[in-house]
Amino acid sequence: MKIEKPTGRLLTIFITGDDPRSLRTVELDNWSGMAVMGRAPYFKKALQRDELGRSCVYFLIQSAGADDIPEVYVGESDDFVQRYATAKFPITFDTFVVFTNKDDKLTRAHVKWLELKAWETLSANEGNVTVANKAKPTGSKLPEADTASMYTFMGNMTYVLEALGFEFFGVGEQVEPETKVGAGAATATPLITGSFFTTTLPKSDSAKAYMEASGDSYVLKAGSMISKAPTDSLPANLKKLRDQLISENALVDEGGPCLTLKKDISFGKPSPASALVKGRSSTGYVEWLRVTDKKKLGEILVGP
Repeated sequence: MKIEKPTGRLLTIFITGDDPRSLRTVELDNWSGMAVMGRAPYFKKALQRDELGRSCVYFLIQSAGADDIPEVYVGESDDFVQRYATAKFPITFDTFVVFTNKDDKLTRAHVKWLELKAWETLSANEGNVTVANKAKPTGSKLPEADTASMYTFMGNMTYVLEALGFEFFGVGEQVEPETKVGAGAATATPLITGSFFTTTLPKSDSAKAYMEASGDSYVLKAGSMISKAPTDSLPANLKKLRDQLISENALVDEGGPCLTLKKDISFGKPSPASALVKGRSSTGYVEWLRVTDKKKLGEILVGP
């Protein structure tokens, strides 16, 4: 007999105080891992929890505005409580998420492996996050069975973060369209796909940048023209991304009025992409125009 597998997973969030914004613990069905998370004012309260005296991997998160990308510090510790009882924070942050194991079987070698894997993944996802710690973690070499177990832990950790709204590890894949059911056959509601452009320089159509929209991914294309003169309104983490691209020779001066982008960059939102192009704060839903009819991205998303 074939048993149909139901979809979905159970995420349990326990709020530890009367205030709904209090410190929280997060657990996922059939997983021995867990997270302790909260806003910065609850950090000292988190240090009172026994779970954080164990080996852990953690994320310190500085959120961003609509046209910027968040900054994240990823670290590991064999005793988070002792590590931060008196130590200064490596970055200014507004949210922290600490992952450990409920059964206390996560070792220092495990979390060093997780730290490196998380750092590598985040560093490769430059359009969605900037990584505060630039030095590559040392990592650790694990037995084959432990490595397989940590890949599972990493997958569940990523799942929890994304379920909580932290899309640092997103790869911009096409999301399955929703289905509307009315009288008659069901109809699919497709997500936005297509080519878009924006002008790089004010009052000039000579320099342009191009973006491909697919699902929840917005890919700024190689060959796009990027402003040479960013203003003070360019969001802080995009300024860091811009400097990083220049240092990697992925954003180069070829003698024209603009810099040239040499590789594709995937963003989770359209506004950071247009802000990077224009070198200033930007609203991508207004700035990006569809190539075929010059209709604004925001108007397309709203629909007729």
